[in-house]
Amino acid sequence: MKAVIMAGGQGTRFWPISREERPKQFLEIAGPKTMLQETVARLEPLLNTEDVFVVCGERYVHKVRTQLNEMNEDQIIVEPLARNTAPCVGLAASYLKRRFTNEVMAVLPSDHVIQDVDEFHQVLEAAEELAREGWLVTFGIQPSYPASGYGYLMKGESLGEFRGCPAHRVARFTEKPDTAQAEHFVKQGCYYWNSGMFVWSIDSILAEIEAYLPALSQSLTEIDRSWENSDRTRKIFSQLESTSIDYGVMEKSEKVAMLSCRLGWNDVGNWKALENIRATDSEGVTSNTTYLNIDSRDCIFYASQGKLGALVGVENLVVVETPDALLVCALDRTEDVKKVVELLKEKAWKKYL
Repeated sequence: MKAVIMAGGQGTRFWPISREERPKQFLEIAGPKTMLQETVARLEPLLNTEDVFVVCGERYVHKVRTQLNEMNEDQIIVEPLARNTAPCVGLAASYLKRRFTNEVMAVLPSDHVIQDVDEFHQVLEAAEELAREGWLVTFGIQPSYPASGYGYLMKGESLGEFRGCPAHRVARFTEKPDTAQAEHFVKQGCYYWNSGMFVWSIDSILAEIEAYLPALSQSLTEIDRSWENSDRTRKIFSQLESTSIDYGVMEKSEKVAMLSCRLGWNDVGNWKALENIRATDSEGVTSNTTYLNIDSRDCIFYASQGKLGALVGVENLVVVETPDALLVCALDRTEDVKKVVELLKEKAWKKYL
């Protein structure tokens, strides 16, 4: 099995720490290593270093090489332009097909936290077995609360057990629901969070792309014929529709299987996620630096250069400090931090992006 790490995201919900030149996958948000380094490290010893590939844009190639200096240059797949996950997956599958004979590939985001690595390895091995039978495998996370920020998978008929892991068909995909619908899903007990992690054979995913995204499939064939011509591949990529692999393939395919798991998983989607992945004091305050807490509770304080923080009489706040920017945000509005980035682009304040 080969692993493909998608490392081209912008991480706009983690502004002002996450910037265009150094988005969150290259930052030490969840611990002493960067999120990309943690993603690669947790694959060991299941996979060797030479089995791991990273997809990123040209502007991030140097950062990938610096943070993963054990990787060879040909393990970095350069995405000409960001066009969402379907073109990204298709490009990676085409690249691997040139090197391997119908190998199984795992597709993993570069910015998730997985605390139970043993279970993760078990599920990956189970997914590889399923994938070799022709299934497109996704990981369904047992929901711990009615989250409205995740897509959901409905568990269908049983496919048996693989490596001790129960496998099922995916009966339905549901995009991010409202709170009431999410509560209904959790009560029903047959819905799982869509983790965005996938395992399939190279031939299977390329066949499904051909079936459901024929324009993308044709473009991938053209790219394969002119792989060394960067101008040509960039032109082809620029004409692609921005489509997610979930919407473009997974929601349409009849070959989608789900492995239910927990993994201690967190997609680290916004600043509020730090409550679950970093230590929190008795008053619910989470910080990456030294701080004083006077009558404050349920806050997140993050300083870019180890500054002392003091919280006095405040509740439910996120405060993030960098040398050139300061974010103060209500704890229940962290999803909206991306709107700050949108406004900065609108105002053309490029030095803060």
